[in-house]
Amino acid sequence: MIEFPPPPPPPVVPPPGSRRSLAVLVIAVLLVLVVVVALVNGHRNSSARRAADLTGPLSLGPSQTARVPTVPAPQGGGGLVPLVTCPQIRDEESRLAYRCIDDALRQDAPDVNLGLRISLTQEVEPGWVVSEGSGNPHSLASPPSTDTIGYQQGNRANPRPLGPSVPSPSQVQAEVRRRTELALQRGYGDNPSAKVTAAHVRTFSGVPGYELLTEITINPAYRARRNLTARVERLWTVGVPTTAGISIFMLSIPDNRKDLWPKAEATIATVEVL
Repeated sequence: MIEFPPPPPPPVVPPPGSRRSLAVLVIAVLLVLVVVVALVNGHRNSSARRAADLTGPLSLGPSQTARVPTVPAPQGGGGLVPLVTCPQIRDEESRLAYRCIDDALRQDAPDVNLGLRISLTQEVEPGWVVSEGSGNPHSLASPPSTDTIGYQQGNRANPRPLGPSVPSPSQVQAEVRRRTELALQRGYGDNPSAKVTAAHVRTFSGVPGYELLTEITINPAYRARRNLTARVERLWTVGVPTTAGISIFMLSIPDNRKDLWPKAEATIATVEVL
């Protein structure tokens, strides 16, 4: 007798709804792939933007140019801020050079509240810093502009000579006091109290300027809300007539770094007019 092979088993029929489940799974996998690709491309683009932001031209002097890292100006600004490092700072736009009071200070973004184009800080406790820096007359520090700084533009290689339009001593003093008042309004929380402990003419590179020392007491309620240990801060504000106008140097030190207070005057003595 001839034996025939057994018939093949009947095809397996997926249970109802399984095709739909499979289709949903495929769609989900495709969506995940699309999202992953988008994230990778976005990361590449943002990295490229950051790299572009941190490079730019800088005029180093009449006969020397280079491409060096720069800090982008805030929205509405008119230029790039060169990266600077302690111990020696050179602010070409403000036409000032000076030393850091502490080499641990690091460059921060331009300080809109104080109107400083070059801003160096060191955190002494969360939310509070030692600050040193400089700004030119176009580093805005007056209402209504609370989020932009403009920068002096011009030919650095051939700055305009000092002439009849040089600010007078009274104008320099008025600007120093104005900038100090703006710092009190913007940089020290709610209702700080302040007293001037020194004010005098001081010469920098043979140019008469003006120095104001203000002792600021932080409002206790503000301190409590921010959990600050700093109680008192000393703010030195210096104004000097330069080829840019009245250039400003500021140095602020809270009492939890009062060890730096005795070094402040020596640091200010390093200010030079470029």
